[in-house]
Amino acid sequence: MGDVRLTSPRVIVRREGYDDLEVQTANPDLVLWDRTRVKHRWPKFDEAPFMWLTFLSWAAARRTGAIEASYTYERWETDVLEVEDANEAEKRAAGETVDPGELGLPTLPDPEHGSS
Repeated sequence: MGDVRLTSPRVIVRREGYDDLEVQTANPDLVLWDRTRVKHRWPKFDEAPFMWLTFLSWAAARRTGAIEASYTYERWETDVLEVEDANEAEKRAAGETVDPGELGLPTLPDPEHGSS
């Protein structure tokens, strides 16, 4: 996997008609992503980072009981307006600059320089 660094991000989810939801993703959510991605032939996380983070937030919300177990991923994907890394939001609120590599999110290669 090269120097890809994955962590379990703490995220803030914004949905139409709901209060913001902050949830900590964890290894079970990452494993569920891996299994589901293969089963449905979805792209890898670094090829579809928005889908990956949306899925992780859904998995974490179900795992923690923040949403009902019957709340499907398809519904979640439609309802979610934004998923934001909570650490990034805190840094931005404090006026700090944010380095995406520090957030534990997939870092995509620089299009001008290719992957390293």
